[in-house]
Amino acid sequence: MESDLDLSALRAFRAVVREGSFTAAAAALRVPKSTLSKRIADLESFLGVRLVERTTRQIRVTQEGEVLAARAERLLGEAEDIRRVLGEQGGMPKGHLRIAVPSVTGNVLIGRIAAEFRARFPDVALEVHFLDRAPDLLEEGFDGAMRFGPLEDSGQVARLLMHGHAVLTAAPDLPGLASISHPDDLAHVPLITQSAGWLGPWQLVKGNETVPVIQRPGLALGSFLAARDAAIAGAGVALLPWLLAKPSLEQGILVRVLPEWESPRRGLYFVYPSAHSVTARLRAFIDHLADSLRGMDAPR
Repeated sequence: MESDLDLSALRAFRAVVREGSFTAAAAALRVPKSTLSKRIADLESFLGVRLVERTTRQIRVTQEGEVLAARAERLLGEAEDIRRVLGEQGGMPKGHLRIAVPSVTGNVLIGRIAAEFRARFPDVALEVHFLDRAPDLLEEGFDGAMRFGPLEDSGQVARLLMHGHAVLTAAPDLPGLASISHPDDLAHVPLITQSAGWLGPWQLVKGNETVPVIQRPGLALGSFLAARDAAIAGAGVALLPWLLAKPSLEQGILVRVLPEWESPRRGLYFVYPSAHSVTARLRAFIDHLADSLRGMDAPR
């Protein structure tokens, strides 16, 4: 047995955990079952612990094996990143990127941005997930994520992309619209609220004044797209991200309500693990994002 940890043995163990059997793991790695069994045995000998209990019909990962399985994903990911970074030196970015974005950003922006990125970098496979929460980048296997601030101090690297805010909107013929002159008047009209997303409880800002809006039970929807469509249909007043509301406002199918009031402005960031190597493809994607969003801050 070698004195250093053998990555091929670690890959064999990861495959056994993922596939649930030695036979399936050997097939996934395209190696003989005897070779895979020897790698697992060598790994157990090197570590001095039992990782897998085998019977004729199934395997059981031991407690020590569970600990190693969690660490193995991260270690092998780092090793693969090093290989890819070195492989990209002197050439065009290539490989696979897995990114998380808030649903509102994804629905409004990411389709065009992703298409343009793929046109520029056809050797990079881009996988985008819509998540309205802060993912654990390392544990969930993401290269990075777009996030609205404020950001907690998590040790991650963050690059500010733009600032955005939300505005009050409604159909032009919504009853009672003319009587709204202050946020308190919103208590007298139906509101369309979000059951998920980044806004949370409504707050409106005008200059140095901040007013909370009491949200009474009514229509709560799980996406801003649905809230926009409900507002267009006359269901009530919706607080929508500026970039989402803008086309409908320009078409006249929505109008601003209390146009001098808006939600507090929040930064949109791209975050990635500081412990990870920044691959050429990730750097290219971050730069492409920044270029695409430059000048798109909501007007004041």
